[in-house]
Amino acid sequence: MAFARSLLILLLFLPSSVLAADHCVTVQSKKGWQTLNLPGGKIRKVSFSGNWSVITGLYKPVGPRGYSGQDAKKLGPLYGYKFDQSYAFGEMLVRDQAGRIVPFAEFAALAVNSADPAGVYAFRINDQDVALWDNAGAIRVCVSMR
Repeated sequence: MAFARSLLILLLFLPSSVLAADHCVTVQSKKGWQTLNLPGGKIRKVSFSGNWSVITGLYKPVGPRGYSGQDAKKLGPLYGYKFDQSYAFGEMLVRDQAGRIVPFAEFAALAVNSADPAGVYAFRINDQDVALWDNAGAIRVCVSMR
């Protein structure tokens, strides 16, 4: 009983960041949709690390915003290989539990304001399944919750 009381008192005085939990998924560029299950709570921060590329050796690795500039222009004729034509090649796409697909940047911006983020989210590179074989790299996504 004394231990439980001491633990409760300790938890009350710890900063809230200590009580935060990270939920992460490493999104592989050679795979289709990859899931992350988020519990109920409040999202504090969404972060990423790593990079990936489409057509390894021809295009430099990029982050979750995908290709822009000259590389995007050179990839232009291959537009039919994009999973979603609305977004850049190599961009990370996020599908929520309602089936809506948005780019990672939009997901990250909106997630921290979500009243109830609980559910299964899926992530992938913006590249058709038939074109995943020549990709390389991965991007790790972490959602910090409190």
